[in-house]
Amino acid sequence: MKVLNPVGESKFANAKDETAARLGRFDNKVIGVIDDGAGKAYFDRIKQLFAENYKGVQVVHRVKPLLSSPAPLELIDEIAGISDAAIVGTGI
Repeated sequence: MKVLNPVGESKFANAKDETAARLGRFDNKVIGVIDDGAGKAYFDRIKQLFAENYKGVQVVHRVKPLLSSPAPLELIDEIAGISDAAIVGTGI
């Protein structure tokens, strides 16, 4: 029998832990959303709430390829490049 340790190691373990500056309001901002495919209705509702509460907000929604794996760096880079803020790692 082989026993595996479920504790993973991050490639970013030595990265600085910095908090991004707050945006203030979301008016006229682009919000990126990376979802794990666990609930389209959930993210449709997030998009609706942003639209109802903030003028000119745009929500860019992407689904990561595998539920059980982290989002690919290419997807993270895409969202980071086009968004003022992002929602990542949430689902039902």
